[in-house]
Amino acid sequence: MKRVLRFVLSKTFLFAVLILAQICFFIALIVEFSRVGTVAYTVLTLVSTLVIVAVIEHDDVNPAYRIMWMLIVIFLPITGALFYLWWGSQFATRKNTEKFADIELEASAAMRPDSDVMDALLTADPTFRRSVDYLSAYAAAPLYTDTQSEYFPLGQDFFARFLKEIRAAKRSIYMEYFIIEEGSMWGETLEVLKQKAAEGLDVRLLYDGFGSMFTLPNNYDDTLRAAGIKCLVFNPVRFSLHISDYKMLNHRDHRKIAVIDGETGFTGGLNFADEYVNRKERFGVWKDTGLMLKGPGVYSLTVTFLKMWDFVSGTRTHYADYLPRTRYEADGYVQPYCDSPLDRETISENAYLNVLRRAERYVYIVTPYLIIDNEMISALCLAAKSGVDVRIITPGIPDKWYVYAVTRSYYPRLLEAGVRIFEYTPGFIHAKMYVSDDKEAIVGSANMDYRSLYLHFENCCAFYGGRIVRDVRDDVRAAIAESREVTFEDVRKLPFFRWLLQTALRLFSPLM
Repeated sequence: MKRVLRFVLSKTFLFAVLILAQICFFIALIVEFSRVGTVAYTVLTLVSTLVIVAVIEHDDVNPAYRIMWMLIVIFLPITGALFYLWWGSQFATRKNTEKFADIELEASAAMRPDSDVMDALLTADPTFRRSVDYLSAYAAAPLYTDTQSEYFPLGQDFFARFLKEIRAAKRSIYMEYFIIEEGSMWGETLEVLKQKAAEGLDVRLLYDGFGSMFTLPNNYDDTLRAAGIKCLVFNPVRFSLHISDYKMLNHRDHRKIAVIDGETGFTGGLNFADEYVNRKERFGVWKDTGLMLKGPGVYSLTVTFLKMWDFVSGTRTHYADYLPRTRYEADGYVQPYCDSPLDRETISENAYLNVLRRAERYVYIVTPYLIIDNEMISALCLAAKSGVDVRIITPGIPDKWYVYAVTRSYYPRLLEAGVRIFEYTPGFIHAKMYVSDDKEAIVGSANMDYRSLYLHFENCCAFYGGRIVRDVRDDVRAAIAESREVTFEDVRKLPFFRWLLQTALRLFSPLM
């Protein structure tokens, strides 16, 4: 039943229904043309024009996104307009936008950068200035030192350490995740959370209302609250007669954050479901990565969680009360940052682009989905043409056939420019990582697709120097050794009908 409901609520099903409705509408129009044809044509033209003007009016929206919606509205003048109102808008209501902006303003005031830390990094390597300054100014992301970091190349490595840390919690456990699914991974975690809540700790859980819609029972948040766990659901899917209530439907909380006692933080690509730790096989070996921070840098993860908690609950937090107390010896710098679709600043994509533009020797990229805009394609191709060793790892066994088809549609242009592409043959790779020149790495929740880069709430950590950069590099190289390199022959052999399908799907890639 859940699979049926998932399909009924999917964009694919809704789009098919709208196309069918459009066909029925035109048949009815032909039958009644002699009587209402002129009026109907006028209404169709007016509606299409108004929606297209609304699409064009947002000049800060990616051109591919605008072109796609204009084509939909032109070919489906009535139902396409409805589909745009339902799924197309990248923006929330003014009330929600202003509410989140107020929270961001308060949090930014509490995220004070340490100029001494910044000066020390830029003295050691001035080339980092572009990335550090951008994230500091536009993501309110301080740069930290004295923060210990540990990298986990597989989900099972992450989970073992995660359980150890939450079992040792003394004051609080905060968790924010896109997907939570009942199973052994979540079951073990839940037992600890219940125990800690019973001991009087501040235990909070925030999960996405759509991401976990089909993986948890109805009203699961009530069940958790009854067990003493403070639980909120971000943007649950509910029926409403007001279109404005669907303005946030496209915006999902895709973040992955856990903070223990305000001193230890976890993030990366993992959700809480058994395939992420290879206790259930779905698409071969599931490779995902995570990381742990201890020390001052955890503060950014804490504030990121608290901002979303305040947004959903309507509360206000004094963020300065959550500053970590302990410092650790570290050999590098970390800059955790988050991204919001409500501020019209594409933080995640710009952070990736800055890595590409500064690379001198190599950039290795790991992403489960490669659905990229022209700016990203141009940056990847220019780096490769300029002599940078650009390598991208994508899944060998995909989780969504249509996304995989679109991903492969980008291969010819990238290969022609000299980008090397590898498909992870053991299974599905869900990690989201950049590493460059043995000096810089980004690990987090942001995929290289339109949804992550334009529509979702995301979080990542940028690392400058230190062991963790080398750990990410070594893990990516190990994954490449297990992968099959894509060649020109692979893309040349594409049958005509598969090419046609890829071309059609790519037109609608901003929906994926």
